[in-house]
Amino acid sequence: MPSTSPRVTVAIPCYNEDAAIGAVVAEWRRELPEAEIAVFDNNSTDRTAAVAAEAGATVIPVPEQGKGCVVRTMFAALADRDAVVMIDGDGTYPASAVGPLLAAVLEGRADMAVGIRRPIAEAGAMSPVRSLGNLLIGVGFWVLVGPGTTDLLSGYRVFSPRAMRTMRLRSEGFEIETELAGEAVGRGLRVVEDPVPYRPRIAGTHSKLNAFRDGLRILRMILRLSLRLRPWRPLLLAAAALAVAAALAGRDWIWAAAVLVFLAAVLAAAFVLARRESSGVPSE
Repeated sequence: MPSTSPRVTVAIPCYNEDAAIGAVVAEWRRELPEAEIAVFDNNSTDRTAAVAAEAGATVIPVPEQGKGCVVRTMFAALADRDAVVMIDGDGTYPASAVGPLLAAVLEGRADMAVGIRRPIAEAGAMSPVRSLGNLLIGVGFWVLVGPGTTDLLSGYRVFSPRAMRTMRLRSEGFEIETELAGEAVGRGLRVVEDPVPYRPRIAGTHSKLNAFRDGLRILRMILRLSLRLRPWRPLLLAAAALAVAAALAGRDWIWAAAVLVFLAAVLAAAFVLARRESSGVPSE
């Protein structure tokens, strides 16, 4: 008889995580014994692929460098699954927290379920600089795009088949989580959140995130999403800035520019909302 159990895959993007990946695969095997464990190896120069295979995972090589490239490959390879759990390969996300996230997708209540990171009280769980950066990025997304997920950069997510088929991803690097949030907003996908503990990395692993370089890429992605999904928001900010400049400088031409930019924002909002009404996508 064919199995009626849902097809669930735990997808793990990896780059040089041989110190942790064996323990991570074993932990998820204990938590979800019927699930497939797939390690997407992104040109690791250590023994990540070998250790993952020895632990019983399916290893899928991704030659194009960058986490965004890995996630795009993951979406293409696993679109027929009933649910796909995405986690990092460094041991920061506990498998024991997956229950509410996975249930929300399998029960049809969510297209994407996001684990909201709650750093545990141990050294190395999350630095103050990263916490501040996450907060600023979240505020930028809220201002320019709208309400997204509470933890915009969480790597602990569960996707439904609808999300896997609907999202059109273009990211190459660590801006991928921001694009996932924007795609969910733009395509009217249902998002559920649940808090999950965030642990320190397993010893011997290190972050591949470059705070300055990747922070700029994330901010560019937010601006790109804003111009595509909510173009009136950056225009309104520009109009407000011009109005302040006009008040300070007392120049009529700056006032005129502010009015023109404001009118452009109104027209942009009308155009986008009309297009959404015709396509059936929920409005903001």
